[in-house]
Amino acid sequence: MSKRVLGLSLSADAIGWALLEEVHGRPDGIVDLGCRVLGKAGKKKTPNSKNAECRNAGLTRRILQRRARRKQQALDCLLKLNLLPQALKASPNPEVILNRIGNPYHLRAKALDHKLSANELGRVILHLVQRGSCPRSRKALPGDMIDDPDALAVLAEFGEGDAHAERGNEETDLKKDVAALRRAIEETGCRTLGEYLSRPDLRGHKHNPAFGRRLRTDRQMYQDELELIWQQQQCHHALLTEQVKEQVERLIFYQRPPESRVGRVGRCALEPKRKQAGMARLESQRFRYLQTINSLAYFKDGGEQGVFLSAGQKGKLIPLFEAEADVAFSKVRAILSFDESTEFNLECSHKTLKGNVTACRIRKVLSVWDDLGTEKQEALVEDLLTIGKKPVLKKRLIAHWGFSPATAASLCLLELEPGYCPLSVKAINKLLSFLYQGQSYSDARISAGYGFEVQGMEVKDNLGLPPEIANPVMQKGLHELRRLVNALIAEYGKPDAIRIQMARDLDMKAWRHAEFVRQQKAKARANEEAMQMFQDMKRRYPYLNPDDASDRTVQLKYRLWRDQHQRCAYSGLRISSSALFGSEVEIDHILPYSESLDDSYMNKVLCYRKENRSKGRKTPIDAFGGHEAHWHNIVQNLNRWDRSLASKKKRFFMTAAELQKTDFIGRQLNDGRYISRITHDYLRKLGVEVSVGKGMMTAWVRQRWGLNNQLGSAPLKDRADQRNHAIDALVIACMDRPFYKRLVEAARELEHKQPQLNLDDLPVEPAWQTLREDLQHALDSMIVAHAPLLNETGTGRAYRRPLDGTFTHTNSIIDPAVRKIIVQHLERCNNKPKAAFAEGVTVYHKDGKTPIRRVRILRPETALPNPEITETGAIGEQGRGFKRLDGLCHHVKIFRNKNTGEYIGDFVSMREARHQGRAAGKQKQPVIKTGQIEQFEFVMALHVNDTVSVEQAGRRIFYRVQKLDAGSNGCMLRLHSAASSDGKEEEIYFSIDEASFDRWQLQKHKINAIGKLIGC
Repeated sequence: MSKRVLGLSLSADAIGWALLEEVHGRPDGIVDLGCRVLGKAGKKKTPNSKNAECRNAGLTRRILQRRARRKQQALDCLLKLNLLPQALKASPNPEVILNRIGNPYHLRAKALDHKLSANELGRVILHLVQRGSCPRSRKALPGDMIDDPDALAVLAEFGEGDAHAERGNEETDLKKDVAALRRAIEETGCRTLGEYLSRPDLRGHKHNPAFGRRLRTDRQMYQDELELIWQQQQCHHALLTEQVKEQVERLIFYQRPPESRVGRVGRCALEPKRKQAGMARLESQRFRYLQTINSLAYFKDGGEQGVFLSAGQKGKLIPLFEAEADVAFSKVRAILSFDESTEFNLECSHKTLKGNVTACRIRKVLSVWDDLGTEKQEALVEDLLTIGKKPVLKKRLIAHWGFSPATAASLCLLELEPGYCPLSVKAINKLLSFLYQGQSYSDARISAGYGFEVQGMEVKDNLGLPPEIANPVMQKGLHELRRLVNALIAEYGKPDAIRIQMARDLDMKAWRHAEFVRQQKAKARANEEAMQMFQDMKRRYPYLNPDDASDRTVQLKYRLWRDQHQRCAYSGLRISSSALFGSEVEIDHILPYSESLDDSYMNKVLCYRKENRSKGRKTPIDAFGGHEAHWHNIVQNLNRWDRSLASKKKRFFMTAAELQKTDFIGRQLNDGRYISRITHDYLRKLGVEVSVGKGMMTAWVRQRWGLNNQLGSAPLKDRADQRNHAIDALVIACMDRPFYKRLVEAARELEHKQPQLNLDDLPVEPAWQTLREDLQHALDSMIVAHAPLLNETGTGRAYRRPLDGTFTHTNSIIDPAVRKIIVQHLERCNNKPKAAFAEGVTVYHKDGKTPIRRVRILRPETALPNPEITETGAIGEQGRGFKRLDGLCHHVKIFRNKNTGEYIGDFVSMREARHQGRAAGKQKQPVIKTGQIEQFEFVMALHVNDTVSVEQAGRRIFYRVQKLDAGSNGCMLRLHSAASSDGKEEEIYFSIDEASFDRWQLQKHKINAIGKLIGC
């Protein structure tokens, strides 16, 4: 009986695949294999998403849009009050008119002592609207309580809203900068921020960081200045009534409330007709912490199996979680009378546990909270969550609940926990009684009558769209996996089984990646110290004859020796540096390898040979637990180890009986990570057997089968060749449960012969006799498929460049009017930038008042003389392709002159390609236009990552387009299997000319997701 098995190796960079033929449960041959290289969704050297840049840019864009709307609202209001010229309504350049009224900083200073005209007053108010600061405090006033005296008193009590309180509270950089600015204003004798900024010595300092530290203000500065200006100008302008003042204050200081998320609330998982409950509700808080308590387990004496809490212990924790917002594990140990060595199952993933956050926050401002009773507490929280208008809520808290105005204001300003619980209030109330009894969520669900619905899975012939997940790297990987698997099904039919291995960096977040890098650097430093110490020992004590071990063994011994405080793990005796690398000190598996299949660092210790012989093939507690004094000595020694070795210490307490109950083979074949579960469930829709392995042994099996030198002579994996992913996939396809069983049997036989197991001594034969030859043949004929990288090149970006003595980019200035002014100014200074833009020299806009300090420049750009626009594109005087000034290349169209045989390239930017594909008001056009005129014929169009082949020594060698170079009228080609981008021997620079086409015989190919040529 035969079946086909698909092996997949998934990483953030590529997907390797191998389709094998399996006969009678054993791999028998390669059907095909390949590699799909992905366009990275993350930044180089970090897992951060490129989407983060888009999100940040979008946030900045929304802030600018809100500021523009605020300014426009103020402009309309001031025009309606006749405080600004009516010419602003139809003016395309309102800033010119506004600047003619006067310098706003000078007007703000003048307004404190002298009468302003109506237009000058409007200019001052509009400037305050533009510069007005939003509240910096976390305890920000809601817009409808901005004038509430009780709310202001509450904020003043907390040090918020009192400007002078911030001087004594400078723990943040912002507050330090604000306090420094206040001191500067007082020292100069100025009354307001505007008067201070109007001083001549601060010219250019207000908004340009290049002049020094950026001025940072707070809201109170603008409030104080507006009040002083209003008092002085009110006697000169009758229209400055209290009603108008309220409008102006709202324009300057009103803070938009958060958008309501009521319409986005999901449905309850158990009661689909009801919406999810708010997380701040008391029912949701208790539902959360009861689940935590009921799932809490502790490890007794460092054991491997966790012990769940008894009913009495759970009852002791409920008051603690009700009284604390964040419950520390140390408090849990104290309540349960556990010592510090006791560990909990949730401790590895949580620093603290969530308690009743809502109750704790209300208790801080309402001393009678605990006396209200459960019903009144829930009713009060209901009012706080459902009454949206704060003045209305304050009146109800005073009239209905009888609270004082100060307490009511404090409750109005209270920030409760955001978000929603997955269940509705009705479902939570049904479950709570069973959770209080100590049942787990799954048991409580059954007891409440909800049960579990078993949904049948519809088997599909092809993979549909993958599930939506937040991680963009994982999301892109799933989409590319879909393309690859569907292409394989179309080519070879549906496989009978799929075996997957996920790279460890595939789902790493930024903080996890940083921690991983830190650990790797620490490991590298330790390895260097080990080799230096080993060489020193050989030089200083040649008569000791240190064991001639491999570098890996030397490094491993040193790291274990350091972690164990230079002591034997089983005897506690000190291991000297001179004995460390000798044959008397050995590396042992804590849990026998033949039983655990665990060759990780956390299952290895350093010990003397004598102790290793005494332990034999037993676990530590079975070998030494019968001798109380000896075992006590081992436990005391373990307690000195670092907490990072907690999982290693637990292995000492695992008995043989517990070891036999654990399915270690199953653990190797099941990766429990989130991305692994998502991928497993996604591929199961095909109705085939799917397993996701951890891949801990893939590299070792690959080395034992001698597959590392298939791509070169190096004994290690060649990461510079993309085809190594396909080799990994082949090994993964061969590693099933029978394979691990054979490995266990071989390990047991070896352990009987020698107490110290060396994995390199294990006999591991290739899956079939001709595996290496078959693999080499498949690798030689394989074409690596590269996913399109169109997003790697974007349109040219504009940036601001200050005018200083080094400025020479006059032709790059975007604004033609500004460019003309700068060019004329330079000509007057004999084209010497140092003189033209020296300190004290100012260039002004057309109005003669507004200085030009920085200009917008387009990057990148290439200036070529007067291109001729033809149907084949833009062609310069010499007939060569012309690169546009509006961005990087989307593709290049190559044309050939029928009469002369000359080739030309038309490089099309991303912006042009986008406009061609989505012309406004027109039917969508093809991005690549192959139209031709009489003397030119279209040859091909090349994108980055397109597959091409060239003639080399009578053979067609495949390359990919790595880079399009419009400036040199050519493109860089990289060998299709190359993983690096800097190997000179793997690259060809192809100029778009007749000589290059004659030499290389360049051909473009279309390939699918599995590297098969289309149309051949």
